Amino acid sequence: MFNSNFYPTPPAVIETMTAGLEIHGKHILEPSAGSGNIVDFLIEAGSIVSACENHVELIKIVAAKCQIIKPDFLTLEKTDVSHFDFIIMNPPFSTQNDHILHAWEIAPAGCQIVSLFNHDSMRRMNTTKNRQIKDLIKDNGYQEFLGNVFSTAERTTDIDIGMLRIFKPAADGENFDQYFDLEEKYQEFNSDGIVRYDEIQDIVSRFVGALKIFDETVAANNKMEDIIRPIGSFSGIHFGAVKTDHNGYVQHVDKDMFRISLQKSAWQIVFDKFNIRKYVTSSINEELNRFIEKQKSFPFTMNNIYKMIEMIIGTTQGRFDKVLIQAFDKICSFSASNSGAGEKWKTNSNYKVNRKFIVDYMCDYEAWRSDSRHVKVRYDANDSMDDIIKALCYLTGTNYDQTLQLRALEDVAEWGQWNNWEFFRVKGFKKGTMHFEFLDEKVWELFNLRVGKLKGWQIPQKTDYKRKGTERTRSTEMQLF
Repeated sequence: MFNSNFYPTPPAVIETMTAGLEIHGKHILEPSAGSGNIVDFLIEAGSIVSACENHVELIKIVAAKCQIIKPDFLTLEKTDVSHFDFIIMNPPFSTQNDHILHAWEIAPAGCQIVSLFNHDSMRRMNTTKNRQIKDLIKDNGYQEFLGNVFSTAERTTDIDIGMLRIFKPAADGENFDQYFDLEEKYQEFNSDGIVRYDEIQDIVSRFVGALKIFDETVAANNKMEDIIRPIGSFSGIHFGAVKTDHNGYVQHVDKDMFRISLQKSAWQIVFDKFNIRKYVTSSINEELNRFIEKQKSFPFTMNNIYKMIEMIIGTTQGRFDKVLIQAFDKICSFSASNSGAGEKWKTNSNYKVNRKFIVDYMCDYEAWRSDSRHVKVRYDANDSMDDIIKALCYLTGTNYDQTLQLRALEDVAEWGQWNNWEFFRVKGFKKGTMHFEFLDEKVWELFNLRVGKLKGWQIPQKTDYKRKGTERTRSTEMQLF
């Protein structure tokens, strides 16, 4: 017996989970691998499988079958999973909500999530997390009642099981293939003055040099292992390329893993050198990571670096316009007058974003945390709001480098209390909602007018708003760019 949550998935159930899915040759993550039943099935079906498993004995079993990204799935970030086509899992039922919601938070656009869950607890309990999962199913997929399918399993239980399939909508990808040369071509470029040319050349040279000596380094390590093996069995000394995560988990890496990890890191250094983060939305980072993971022959060259920078800077306005429209549509989807929305609040409006508005599923209340009196911002909420701040900085000419992310409030913001944050004052509630109010009336107007122009609406000459119980109107005469 490994632990109370260890229920290996029966083959018939795995067949149901994967029925109708094109999984051959696809990159798939198994977040709670156990002894590897789902992993075995996927590998047999021709999938490229990675997994998580945090039990000390089980991880040894799974590591012999596929790559272990990290032991604890709940510590994975978007950059870890940006290349996966599917997340297929049988999570611990005691933490099933956390696993399902975290999978949705970090899953890349276009990824499909398939998960088993305790059907009775999902049906009976009316928690914030249960409601959010039900909304995800309603808006992005479906659920199916499987029944008592573990009654004859390797380890039995009488729990009724449900299965959900949710699909994260595919974004309008940047399609990096259009921008980069996929063959090794090292060209000379003149720097445009943003950053010294030789600094970028040094990064590329180090990357290329590291790949060239990787094989001979591994050969030397293997030679050393062969020499010390008969006499070093009790020494605990081993040689080879390893990767250590922030939790101290050490994993041996092959050349592909080495190249991908080093290339991701090198790109981040390039972004820092060009101070490019102010132009890069979370979707760009996600697209780049996915491209690098799946395009094994993609060369990290001077040519491609400058093409990437040119693409990012040259498409900034269009990208941030899209962020503004997405923000507008998300906020207005909760309008009291929008009959197609889910839960609605009268604070919001369907023809414009009110100066004060409410967004759902922005924060989590976890009573067990030692600092539970402080607001905890959800991972994906922080990223989406950071994109909005970048867009508003671009719209207003504000220096993004001097702004803070929403999560910076976590050490000071208490539930139900207003705090100023960049363009807004904000207030988080334990049920997961967060109230926002534009601090500057002119920024609020500019946001609505810009979106109105992008949507092709006729801009009204007067904009009404409510603030602190007082209804006023004022003339709006602003030049749209």
